Amino acid sequence: MNTAMAILAHALRMLVFEVSTTLRVLMPALLLVLGASLGIALFAPDIITMLEAPPEVMAPPAPASALAFVLLAAVALVGYALMAILWHRHVLLNGAERPDDLRPNASIFFGYLWRAIVVGFVQMLAAIPVALAMGVLGAILVQGNPSGIAATLIGLAGSVIFIWIAMRFSVVLPAAALGQKMPVRDSWELTKPIGNELWGLALLLTGLNMCVYLLGEVLVPNQGIIAILAQTVIFIVEGLIFISVLTTLYGHLAEGRSLGQ
Repeated sequence: MNTAMAILAHALRMLVFEVSTTLRVLMPALLLVLGASLGIALFAPDIITMLEAPPEVMAPPAPASALAFVLLAAVALVGYALMAILWHRHVLLNGAERPDDLRPNASIFFGYLWRAIVVGFVQMLAAIPVALAMGVLGAILVQGNPSGIAATLIGLAGSVIFIWIAMRFSVVLPAAALGQKMPVRDSWELTKPIGNELWGLALLLTGLNMCVYLLGEVLVPNQGIIAILAQTVIFIVEGLIFISVLTTLYGHLAEGRSLGQ
C-alpha cells in the first residue's frame, strides 16, 4: 500500500505543485473540451433531455441536434486525447525546460488515438467476463438485500477491478505520447512487478473518484448550462488524475524515475 500511496501522491503533486503551469500546458485541450460541452448545451439540449429522461418517456432528438451532438462529442474526445498527450509530454520531456517540444505533431497525435482505441478494445475484452460475473453476483446478492448496500459494494468492487485492468494495459499511452510504439502486452509485463500494489492504487483511485463525485453532487446544480460545465470540469479532474497516474507509472517503471521527486 505504501507504493500505491506514493504513486498517487506523486501524480497529484505534479498536478497541483504549480497550478498556473498545469493550466498553461493544458489550456488548448481544456478549451476544446469545455467549448464542446458548452456547444452541446446550446445546440443539442434535447439530447441532454433525452439522456436524462426515463426510458418510457424518451423521445428521439431532432436530426440537427443529433448531428451537432456527434460532432461536438468528437471535438470533446479530441480535447481529452490532447489533454493526455500534453500532460504526458510536459512531465516526461521536462516541459518547463523544453516548451517548444510539447506540441505533438500529427503523427504522434493520430498514433496516440490509435493506441487509445487498441487499449480500449483490449480493456473491453478483458472486462467482459468481469462484468458478467459482477452482474450474476449482483443479481444474487441484491435479492437478499433490497436496501441497495450490496449493489453499491459490488459497484465499488467492479470499479476497482476495471481501474486495475486499465492501469495494467494503459502504460502504452504515455509511450505513444512520446512517439514510441509500445505493444499492449509490454504494458502488462512492465506493470507486472507492482501488480499487487496496483490493487491498492485502484482502491485509492476509486475512493478519490467517489469523493469528487459526491462533492459534485453537493455543489453542482441539477440543470442548466452551469451544471453541464461543472460536470465537465469534474470529468476533467477525474481524467487528469488518471492521466497523471499513468505518467507516473511510465516514468517510474520505464525510465526508472524516483517516486519521491
